[in-house]
Amino acid sequence: MRRLPPLLSLPALLLATLLAGCTSWPMPPPRTPGDPQLAPSYGYHPIDPLPVRLKAETAPSNTKILDALPDETMRIAIGQIQANGGITFGPAKAGVAGNSYVVVLDYVKFETKSFGVDISVSDGKKTASLSAQKSPPVIVPVYVGVGLRLTANITVNEGSVDLGNLFALGAAAQAKQVSGTLVVQTLGISGESVSTIIPMPSEINASTIQNAIMALGAIKAKIYDAGTRINPRVVGVYNNLGGGQETINGFISSLLEQAQYLEVR
Repeated sequence: MRRLPPLLSLPALLLATLLAGCTSWPMPPPRTPGDPQLAPSYGYHPIDPLPVRLKAETAPSNTKILDALPDETMRIAIGQIQANGGITFGPAKAGVAGNSYVVVLDYVKFETKSFGVDISVSDGKKTASLSAQKSPPVIVPVYVGVGLRLTANITVNEGSVDLGNLFALGAAAQAKQVSGTLVVQTLGISGESVSTIIPMPSEINASTIQNAIMALGAIKAKIYDAGTRINPRVVGVYNNLGGGQETINGFISSLLEQAQYLEVR
């Protein structure tokens, strides 16, 4: 006659069953104020260059200005263009038919500055304005430096497109899957040798993107040349408030009202 298992093994069996079931129900990651799913407008936002004033005892050389910019980065920012013309930058990497996007490839040599802002909320929209307080409620990181920028403004006509791969984007444009414009821009870098390198792309395709990236590499190699003029700019901000384009517009207004300085020794 077969013996039944002892009852003491039943709790262990139930525990094992529960633990096995838990493996198929992974715990979701904790949400944070900057979670892209909660507020995709958080994070790095490239902006059109804004003026920066130099603090130096004498006219500084290119080398001294560049030495005052200790950090370098390459980054891609992907934003979706809203119906009102605003741009929401976030983690999205796939573009879908019927939507418009902006893809920004930045190389920046920079120093991180900051400025204080006051926050106001109207009709559910968060706006920022320059703070006159000695201890402002919010400090916003600002990227001051020089660099190079490649911007693709595209509309996806059909299917989906990998926005994080510039060469795939060029191939999609060549196949008429997307349409748009390509902009090559220097940020605080100028000079005769620089102007002759900047390409003039007439459309987006694999060749124009490749030529643009090669041109940016050639310009990057000339930033320490004596004939190159270096004039630092505000090239981006870090949105630590959310709120979308209204918040970014408030940052830009504040930066125009209170100029940023770069100390050169």
